[in-house]
Amino acid sequence: MVSAVGCPDNDAPNGTSNPGDGTGAHNPPVVVDPLFDGWESPAFTIVLTGEQHGYLEPCGCAEHQSGGISRRADLFRQIREKKWPVTGLELGGMIRRSREQSIQKFQTMLTAMNDMNYAALSLGPEEMRLGAPQLIALTAADPENPEDSIPILGANVVFFGSRDNEGNPKAFHVVEQDGVKIGVTAIFGESLVKKTFVEGGTSFIEIQEPAAALTPVVESLKAEKPDLLVLLSHASLSESKALAERFADFDIVLSAGGSEDPLSDNPVMVGDTMLVTAGHKGKYAGVIGYFPDDEKQRLRFELVNLDYKRFEDSPQMYEHMKSLQQLFEDMQLAQNEQPIPHESRANFVGAAKCGECHKKAYAKWKNSKHAHAYESLIRGREGQEKNWISRIHDPECLCCHVTGWEPQEVLPFESGFLSVDETPLLKGQQCENCHGPGGGDGKHVALEELWSEDRSQVSQEDVIAERKRMALDKKTAKKQLCIQCHDGDNSPKFDFDVYWEKIQHPWKD
Repeated sequence: MVSAVGCPDNDAPNGTSNPGDGTGAHNPPVVVDPLFDGWESPAFTIVLTGEQHGYLEPCGCAEHQSGGISRRADLFRQIREKKWPVTGLELGGMIRRSREQSIQKFQTMLTAMNDMNYAALSLGPEEMRLGAPQLIALTAADPENPEDSIPILGANVVFFGSRDNEGNPKAFHVVEQDGVKIGVTAIFGESLVKKTFVEGGTSFIEIQEPAAALTPVVESLKAEKPDLLVLLSHASLSESKALAERFADFDIVLSAGGSEDPLSDNPVMVGDTMLVTAGHKGKYAGVIGYFPDDEKQRLRFELVNLDYKRFEDSPQMYEHMKSLQQLFEDMQLAQNEQPIPHESRANFVGAAKCGECHKKAYAKWKNSKHAHAYESLIRGREGQEKNWISRIHDPECLCCHVTGWEPQEVLPFESGFLSVDETPLLKGQQCENCHGPGGGDGKHVALEELWSEDRSQVSQEDVIAERKRMALDKKTAKKQLCIQCHDGDNSPKFDFDVYWEKIQHPWKD
């Protein structure tokens, strides 16, 4: 039997991926050894993934990052080229938020996984937060092509109070391919319920006690006489281990809730059950090889780093990503995000306005990479131009490449950038992203203009207060500001002291 477990992770601002960072986070080495060394010819292989958290592709801002559905598809291609039968099982946790962008990403992932020949998937906290009505709509089978729909599993997950209702997750699924039969089921951990649902509401989703729900399901699966039994357990590691101990019929337990880079103690044997994790953010894929005639090692596991050296981009996945960005443009996704107020209640006016007084600082900024951050979304890095897909309509990219967005929440501030047509003066990383917005009645720009014209019209205390609000010291920038965009996922080689020298502007003109 095989089981997969997961828990939510929300430590990065957007939906890209990296192999680690240079400032204290995990930095796993890029493995260049041959894949599946010594495996010869397994009777079957299973690709196990989960806890992607919206990271459909590596961030284009930095080189040599791991992960992405394109390289995952190439992993499937390479396995098939070996003439090994293969399917995929997904733990869930594919998205991060519950906004429209995440919904579109979820649909893209379903299409991509169908292309890769995934056999089943379970639901993580992120999918659960979409609610039963939305999940049913997103995962409904096409009546004309039901084979194109991947079964959603959840032995202890019930929609609208009854498993008899149409659209409920299946209790289990049996996959039969190339003479191998695999029984798969899934559970959602009780430890995640409070973290997943707002108190007092469960979005029409009931989570039953996992062991009680699994007991009849395991018996039903055993009656199918499968070669392997697999559990996708979106729960904590301790919950998954307990289930593996209680239900010893499972051959494999895929457990999330492990580390982002699970390079050690993976797999762990719980009796005869193999407990494995596949990491976070889509950087890895766990691959199980089934060798029924090997009495000593019937199952083998390899955690595959989806690195840039061994895996190529998939043309099919490239088209999916291109279509997704086109969809964002058609939906005007960035313009339609609900803006949030800035704590200062000031408005963004753009760097050109700042430059009317701060001439030296403005000249320094104009020659910086910050000034051209928006253009990099259009053309990509040097060497990427040929196959680059523009990201100028992608909120998760825009938030760190324009002015007037909250990068951690991926939301625009009121008066922040909307589009290059509507707010051209706010493209690029500008002064106000660091110093705060300066416009509005009684705010910095207005007060300074009044002060320069007629000091009797304005309070000196107000002018000084606004100057202090706009001031930024190096210590604050290092601890609180730059890391909002230059984090381990999007800028893994970021060194504050080195970068600070490139952008500091101490002049007071």
